[in-house]
Amino acid sequence: MTSDTARRAAEFVAFARAHSPLMRARLGPGEAVPLHEVPPLTKRELIEDQMLHPPLGTNLTRPPHLYVRVHQTSGTTGPPLKVPETAADWRWWGRGLARCFRAAGIGPGDRVALAFSFGPHVQFWAAVEGLRSVGAMALPLGGMTSLQRLQMIAALEATALMSTPSYALRLADVARREGLEAALATVRVVLCTGEPGGSLPTVRARIAETYGAACLDHAGLTEVGPFGLPCSHGGLHVDEDAFACEIVTEDLQPVAEGEQGELVLTPLERLGFPVPRYRTGDIVVATSETCPAGHRGRWLPGGIVGRADDMVVIRGMNVYPSAIEEAVRQVSPTGAFRITFYTEAGLDQIKLEVELGDAVALRRLQEAMRARLGLRVRVVPVAPGALPGSDGKARLVVDERVRGEGR
Repeated sequence: MTSDTARRAAEFVAFARAHSPLMRARLGPGEAVPLHEVPPLTKRELIEDQMLHPPLGTNLTRPPHLYVRVHQTSGTTGPPLKVPETAADWRWWGRGLARCFRAAGIGPGDRVALAFSFGPHVQFWAAVEGLRSVGAMALPLGGMTSLQRLQMIAALEATALMSTPSYALRLADVARREGLEAALATVRVVLCTGEPGGSLPTVRARIAETYGAACLDHAGLTEVGPFGLPCSHGGLHVDEDAFACEIVTEDLQPVAEGEQGELVLTPLERLGFPVPRYRTGDIVVATSETCPAGHRGRWLPGGIVGRADDMVVIRGMNVYPSAIEEAVRQVSPTGAFRITFYTEAGLDQIKLEVELGDAVALRRLQEAMRARLGLRVRVVPVAPGALPGSDGKARLVVDERVRGEGR
């Protein structure tokens, strides 16, 4: 952490302590608290605070009437958290997304298809603000079928697509089945968000090949903001102009070079709902390696490699769904899949349902699973369309394991 970042972090913590009842209760009275001494904050704490003090909890630094928007988390990993934004915080979101789009080479003259449902989640709406800031045209495609989206993309000759990586593959598959591959011919950038797949080499390469376009990744969280800037060399850069960044072990110690750890972030300029040292749950690989292009900010060459709350232990092995997805995409580039963890004869098992072309693909996938995980995976071929699709975060994992003591 640079001296300037340390100074800004100390000012941020002092502000949060002075104005947020929740932060004041967490930090207590007394001397100024440096950032590294602030207890890491979890989503569970924020949700519990809102349950005790509905509807928005006590982590507010302004009177309620000064908040202009409320968004909520997706709820894929537990009850949704409501996050309010002041007008200043909303402008901050727009600036963060603008930096993301500029890093992706998107600017005036671009027409960006936003293939999201535009529900209560912040990312979609913030993207519109970011595109306005860089002078690009936003094409909100909420409330449309994939076919209707393809028709809109073709009619307006969209130059970029922003979506989850799984939906980017699904949209391309619909285009192929409907004979509308030409609808995507003008797309030169696919900007992925919402899932780890955008930084997985196989998924990234498959999207780039399918679209004939650059595939870049972006990351953000409702709780902290848009922190991950896309990199043409792969992975992400943490926007350290706006965030203090740490990578820690499960017991909150610094992670050794080349090891995986959890990303802990502090948004230094978002003051209406302060979250110092927020445990994001995103798993990344710590490295001091600098980006070959010389981009600023800590480089995460592998991007987000998984979620702490997604990892399961199967017969002593740590298993991330993203590792399974990487193997699936080597064999089934666009097919839907679903992972089920279950218990049989007292042992935890993995079932993988996936759209596959033939028996040869089945054998290849079984071999890829053994090579990547070191575990036997029950692979079940399914017919196209048998598994549910989504334009948001794909719910790819079902956990049906029998819960025993200690688990």
